[in-house]
Amino acid sequence: MNEPMLIIVIFLICYLLGSFQSSYIFGKTIKKVDIRNYGSGNPGATNAIRVFGFKFGMVCLLIDALKGALAILLVQLILGDENILIELLAGFFVIIGHNYPFYMGFKGGKGVAATIGIMLMINWKVALIAAIPSIIMMVAFRIMSVASLTFQTVCFIALVLVNITSENLYSVALAAALYPLMSFLRHRKNIVRVFYGEEPRLWGKGKAEIKIDEPNNKK
Repeated sequence: MNEPMLIIVIFLICYLLGSFQSSYIFGKTIKKVDIRNYGSGNPGATNAIRVFGFKFGMVCLLIDALKGALAILLVQLILGDENILIELLAGFFVIIGHNYPFYMGFKGGKGVAATIGIMLMINWKVALIAAIPSIIMMVAFRIMSVASLTFQTVCFIALVLVNITSENLYSVALAAALYPLMSFLRHRKNIVRVFYGEEPRLWGKGKAEIKIDEPNNKK
């Protein structure tokens, strides 16, 4: 198999890997509940924490991060560890699979947890740099969407800076820009709620109270 075809196969595998929706699948099989009917209606780790509890939600978050990490590991094992452009694109296919899973009507999560795993594998220093302001924003505002968008934006800036002398700088920058662009697209409703002061807080005043026996019928 020639390299272009091999890369296409890798991207397809990454999409399928990303489409494994842990909060939806585990919610259905373990909790006997469709997470899309509760909380924000989003089948992501944040909503899983709100609906199913911290421990269950964190398991979903770790699995989502793991599938991002596995995708980059796959690229590194097959093509070597000097293919940051292919790694970024492969990771983005994981995000596409997570956000638009074919078996859920192409309505999935927002890809932040998967991005954490991707960035840790591509350059853990970038992930660490981005994590610091993200945690500060989360503590300050208690809003996950604000922390998530901070993480995505800082990751992009940091990736550009660490590759500033690379011959593929512009290609890497364009590929890295896909992540925050997708994240802002997926968080557009959250951004509106933040603007109007209606976004649920993670804890304290304004925290969203979710009851498993009271579905919101969101799909």
